[in-house]
Formats: sequence, C-alpha cells, structure tokens
Amino acid sequence: MLAASQRSICCSCGKFFTGYVYQIDDHDHFIQTHQTSLDRCGHHEDSWDFCSQCYTAIRRSSIPKFSAENFVNVSMCQHYPSALEDLTPVEECLIAKCHPVGTILKLRPGDHASPTNYNALRGHMIVIPQDPGPLLQILPSPELRLDNLFKVFWLGKHPPTNQDLKPFLRVRKDKVLTALHYLVQHNHLYHDITINHTMTDAWPSDFIPPEIADSIIHLEDPDHHEREGYTVSLQTGNYENDFQAAQDEAFLPNDNDPFVTGSVYTDVNGERTDSNLRLIDALLGVVTGNTRWVDETDQAADSSDEPEHEHRQRDLPTISYAIHSQATLMSSWEDPHYFTGAFPTLFPNGLGGHQDQRPIPVSLNTFAQWALSHHSRRLESPKL
Repeated sequence: MLAASQRSICCSCGKFFTGYVYQIDDHDHFIQTHQTSLDRCGHHEDSWDFCSQCYTAIRRSSIPKFSAENFVNVSMCQHYPSALEDLTPVEECLIAKCHPVGTILKLRPGDHASPTNYNALRGHMIVIPQDPGPLLQILPSPELRLDNLFKVFWLGKHPPTNQDLKPFLRVRKDKVLTALHYLVQHNHLYHDITINHTMTDAWPSDFIPPEIADSIIHLEDPDHHEREGYTVSLQTGNYENDFQAAQDEAFLPNDNDPFVTGSVYTDVNGERTDSNLRLIDALLGVVTGNTRWVDETDQAADSSDEPEHEHRQRDLPTISYAIHSQATLMSSWEDPHYFTGAFPTLFPNGLGGHQDQRPIPVSLNTFAQWALSHHSRRLESPKL
C-alpha cells in the first residue's frame, strides 16, 4: 500500500477525491476477485486507486457503500456502450421510457448554449403539475409531443439555421435505432418494449423535429433577457410587472412577510396559466405560517366588521383520501424503475437507481451527492 496527496479517481466508487490515495496491487487477492466491479479510470500501471472510505471498507471485508457491489457505481467507463454515447437531448428523449422533466434551452449564434446560469433565484415561483403516467412500452412513442418537453429560446438578430440547432436538437434515425436495439438486448427494463418502426421508417436520416423548430421563441434583444439578477424597490412602487402591483394592492403583506413577486401557476406548456391572487395568497400563507383564505360568499356580509383589504384567518382547504378493502394506490413516481427508465443513458443496464434494493441503503440525498462527485460527469448533467 502506498499513499500520496493528489486529486484522484477511486476505482471503487468512481468519485473524484483529494487527499490520501490508497493503492492496491494488481496481484492482491481482493483485486483478483473483484476486478470486474472496478472502474479502470482508477487504475495506473500495476495498481488501483481507492479513496479512504472504500479502502477502509475493503480492509474490513465490508462492501463499500458506493461500489458496484452495492449497486451504485455500476456503469464502468470501460464498459459504457458506444451505442448510447453522444446522443442529443432530443434523441435521449425519444429512447426514454418516461419523461419526468422538461428542457429549456437558450441558444445563441455560434453553436453553443447561453452561458448564463441561474442559481438560487428568489422572488419567482413556478408550480408545474405533472402526471407521470406508466412506463412506455412503444418507443419512440406515437403520443410523445416533443414541443411539450423542449422549449427553445433563440438569442440572435437573425433566425437560427439548422446548423445552429443541430448540436442540441437533431435526430439521427440510425443513432436512435441503434440505441434502442442495444437497450432491448442489455437493459432489463426494455426487454418487453416494441420498437415503433412505423414511425422511424417515416423519418429522414437526419432532421430537427418540426414541432420543436416551429415553437422556437426568437428573442431579438438578448441583453434584456440575459440579466442574471436585478432588484426593485417595493416601497416606492417600482414593480417588476403589473401583476406584482395588483398583488400589493390586494394583500398588503406584513413587514415581516416575504413578498412573492411575479408568481405564476402554469403547466410546462404554458396552457393553464392562472395568475390567481387567492392561490398566491395561500402559498404566501404556507411560507409565513399565516394562512389567509377568502370566502367570497361571506366576504360581503363580513365587510362591515373588517377593514378594507384585511382577510379573515381560515384553514387552507384540504382533500382527504381513504382506501377501503386491501387495495393499495401507487403512483408512477413510486415505481422503483421510473428513475432508471427515464434516463437510460445514465443507467444503460437499468440498474443503479436510488430506489434499487441494495445491501447498504442509500438515501436520495446521499445518492445525489455521490452522483455529483462522479468522475465521468455523466450524472451531473442537466437531466438530473
């Protein structure tokens, strides 16, 4: 065993780590019996690099928490299938069995996405109702609407060309079919799917889906939309928009209340937009612990007893569900295969999701922390 201080890759958990590097020789009995479950990105010359956590577990004859033996680091770089490499976001969407997330792309001339990243935005709230539905059995799905899952903003003086959009939105028929054939053969979640050749036979060999291209939003003034942050003075009436002004007049929040600015209740397609003041007031009450609910039928009768703009304290309405007999309701969100079925390029064999059964339990939060430290960077992409 040798030790050094550097930034390295653990061949067991696959994480980047700094500090001591524990090395085990190729001829060690552990390596001889576990080599197939180790990532060769952590192998140098005739030894394997381990982080302290994995090395300690091995020397105690225990299973390292984030190792392949615990069904966490199961996608070794040396085994990653070429059939799933270099797919565009749209191609990945076409081979996925479910679609729990949508994608918003801000593109600009020069074949690259907008560099503006938003972290910890405050003052805006978007509530997106989702109905995940069951895992798809026909791929590509004839019911899939790509324009519901992809919203593209183009920041440029002239409309985008196909060359501008291809790196992000192109669909190559051969790539999609090759990926699906691989998944049918090697991913246990895909063994029973039907490949929709009727749909793919009608595709050109290389194209951008027209429903996405037709729904691109062209922003001619990028400077206005590229602001990373800005402030307004609520005391002087410098509102972000008319909705905020209406909210201020309607509710007159207390000095200690957070001000909910520019809030919108919408679906991912923007079709059920409802800037409902009562809804925003209810959300504000949940945040502050001060629930305020207006009953329109009683408001007129009570108006003489209450100052203008003041609302009576009411409990938020609730809906209760009761299950009779022995039936158990389970949403698709609770399906242990939903996560791995949604991201086949991250889980090529359908194994390794946070809900998988494993000898050592791993919570979602712990799983996410491991994923963000993985050396391949596959698991820290926007899809997660």
